[in-house]
Amino acid sequence: MKKLFIDTNVWLRFFLKDEAEQYETVYRLISQIESGRFRAYTSSIVFLEINYVLKSVYKFSFKEIDEVFRAIKEVRGITIIDEANFDKTLIYWRKYQIKFSDCLIAGQTQKGMVLVTFDEELTKIKEVIVKRPADVVG
Repeated sequence: MKKLFIDTNVWLRFFLKDEAEQYETVYRLISQIESGRFRAYTSSIVFLEINYVLKSVYKFSFKEIDEVFRAIKEVRGITIIDEANFDKTLIYWRKYQIKFSDCLIAGQTQKGMVLVTFDEELTKIKEVIVKRPADVVG
């Protein structure tokens, strides 16, 4: 079973439904995870970013953010990664000079895992398999 690390922007598109085409693709992705086609991973850093964006940009209440967190935690078989490889993160950050938080998330991926994101910057990290949701769901 293919392991997918779901990035912040993918979760945001799913819950905000603000980009119709992206939402439809992410909905299909989550449905395929729920059906058992893929094994889903995300991280505490992703939760931190979701919290920040929903609170600061979209003015979600604590209760609304908590509902999003609960829904993510209920996705079939999801694993929340709490540890990052900080040395690997620094290598990516220095080599590719992209956002540190993106490097930190990339540093949490495991060998063979696909990092699913809409963030084109992450495709610069050649050591990590990065795909857009549409490339995963077909």
